Amino acid sequence: MHAITMRSLKASASSAVLGFAVVAGSLLTQQSSAQAQVIAPPAPSNPITSRPTSSGSGGIVPTADFLPAYTTTNSVGGTTGTNPSSFGFFFDAAQNVQLDGLGFSSQAGWSNGTSYEVKLWSFVNGGAVPGDYTELANATFTQGNSYTFKDGYFWQSLSPFINLPESFASDPTNQVGYVITAIGDFSGTNGNVEFEGGTATFDPRFINAGNGFNDTTDTAGYYPIPIYDGGLGDTGYFNANLSYVPGPLPLLGAAAGFGWTRRLRKRIRISK
Repeated sequence: MHAITMRSLKASASSAVLGFAVVAGSLLTQQSSAQAQVIAPPAPSNPITSRPTSSGSGGIVPTADFLPAYTTTNSVGGTTGTNPSSFGFFFDAAQNVQLDGLGFSSQAGWSNGTSYEVKLWSFVNGGAVPGDYTELANATFTQGNSYTFKDGYFWQSLSPFINLPESFASDPTNQVGYVITAIGDFSGTNGNVEFEGGTATFDPRFINAGNGFNDTTDTAGYYPIPIYDGGLGDTGYFNANLSYVPGPLPLLGAAAGFGWTRRLRKRIRISK
């Protein structure tokens, strides 16, 4: 059994701001009788209105300067009965960039010492088989521990920094890129949180390439890599985040900020 990866490019006009809003069309869903497709959970719909600044430690939130790859608006939550599960997104680096932290979204109701793991991978060969993915970094977030809070996320530092080579302009055939996810129980009960959607505004150093999820019913060997499309359109899965080391903006980002068109990569993965 192996996975076949197909991609397409989509052009869209970006908003006239630095840190453009993600515009993404719904991905096609293809299945066959031989396909081992993980079933997507219902789209998130519960408004998330509270972002506690403490993860339950009761202490002072430490200060640190993290620069998130994206921020979200109109965030909503959803639940799944299949746990643990994995919710994240694919992305490209518009330039060579260094990462100094991983983040996990804050939600009211996180309690009972529950834990979630944030993982980051790179991939080659279009991510066609599980062996094409290389784990670059991970961080476990446990309720009750003390974390830096910024822009709606709890943060942990990466040491040493993680280098992400540019993967967009130099990769016209869409063979390389990155994927980040949050892994855990997203039932929304017993102190567990919900998987989270929203509209993301990405820093120009990063290009959103589509949401993805996975769970333990995956028989193709990818779990926890979130290779399956949730069909959310411009609402992605944004429990996991990453922080970058500041540097000059890429030319691509400056152009997008003035309303130039850009490409969004989309993936349809079918396991046969």
